[in-house]
Amino acid sequence: MSRANPRKSRHRHQASNSGPRQAAAAASDYDSDAAQYLENREATNPQPARDNTELSLRVLRRYQPSIRSILAIAANAVAYTFLESTQGWEKHGAEGTLFVCDQEPIVAPSGQVLPRACVFVLNRRSMENLKVDLLRVTDCEVVGELIVFRLEDDNAGNTNNQGEEAGAGKKILGLWIHADESNTREVHASLILGSWQQCRQALEAYIQSATAGTSLGDGAPPATEEARPDSAAARKRLKSETRNTNYSTASDNVIIPALGHQLSLVSSFEKWLAQRKETEAEHNSIIDKVQGRLDSYKRWLLAAQQTPQSMSEDTHLWAMDACVRRGSDGGSLVVVTGPSEGEPTEIRPKDEKELEHLISDDFLGYMVKICRAFVKAQDTMQSLLQTTNEVEQERSQLSQPPETTVNTYIHRLQEYNDVKDIGQQLIGLIAENRGVPVRTLYEKGEYGVGMTR
Repeated sequence: MSRANPRKSRHRHQASNSGPRQAAAAASDYDSDAAQYLENREATNPQPARDNTELSLRVLRRYQPSIRSILAIAANAVAYTFLESTQGWEKHGAEGTLFVCDQEPIVAPSGQVLPRACVFVLNRRSMENLKVDLLRVTDCEVVGELIVFRLEDDNAGNTNNQGEEAGAGKKILGLWIHADESNTREVHASLILGSWQQCRQALEAYIQSATAGTSLGDGAPPATEEARPDSAAARKRLKSETRNTNYSTASDNVIIPALGHQLSLVSSFEKWLAQRKETEAEHNSIIDKVQGRLDSYKRWLLAAQQTPQSMSEDTHLWAMDACVRRGSDGGSLVVVTGPSEGEPTEIRPKDEKELEHLISDDFLGYMVKICRAFVKAQDTMQSLLQTTNEVEQERSQLSQPPETTVNTYIHRLQEYNDVKDIGQQLIGLIAENRGVPVRTLYEKGEYGVGMTR
């Protein structure tokens, strides 16, 4: 039998012998790919803003409709359960993206507002997600690389997708968060601990008030028509109780800590400016302008702390900016405007190295960021104080059920959370400038918030 001639193959390119491979750029519709690309190209922002936060929020609300905002996102977290029998940890089964979320508050029958927050792990290993309700966590601390939660006896803090209890009995849950060069683990641990402390303090205050029978001032829990909070007798008693009160305890619990937090940040920034006056003596005129504006803000905070009900307006300007322009000689010129009024200050750097130093976070860049953060903080504080005063004035002439007033308090608590978020950003900037983890600042307790040990 004759051997058949082989077919002539059509011309084709072989990847192995056609020269160097050229990888085609893969098209992507995911915003996260763009964020990752920018992160690799520019390391100036270790945690770029995620454009898909709103999409993530919609997904989370499908499982927990009470979630109203995302406070933080960690790319990867693993859950562990502590076994009493072996005195060791084993994997819980939940692993994936971690979200720290703010939830709709609970309004108690007495009118007290209990803030809520949760830690949600979107499980990539199964259909069962993990949600830890921080209001139902009896204890929270950082142990080594784990954030440890001690859940209540009914285990209501550990739920699946339908919100059903995942098991019975008291449990100890641990969360391991992937750490990177931007101290993600420390930042998320501090945020979770702060949210848990806020929730538990409000819950314990409510329990103590209910136990002592003071949920309606000095009266007993509502048992009769006269004691009902929406009754005319209750409104009359509430009006009588608040007539001679300059500022309520509930207002103090919100306003005073926020003002104290801002004063701590001011003190830290003052120390930073004092150090720069020694190392940047030739630019003391700029530092003095910033210090003068900071002194004005400090006086405003102290006055508001002493008499929140008689808040005065701060007319000084916080706006500060530093931009690079071309001088008449063709060289670089740094123009600094603000804070407060006055002519812009011009700095002519000697070379590119000095120019880079001036606009970096070692000097002008950091001052501009802090001033902008204080702008937001003061605006929020003014709105918070104004709202509080209006609520107190209306409460003294209350002619409607207390539930209506509670809605205003909920709005005020939201504004307080905004101030707290800005404070967290300021602390992060301070830690970045010092070159230390955020955790070390909280351990010292100099900002009014300490780490649980």
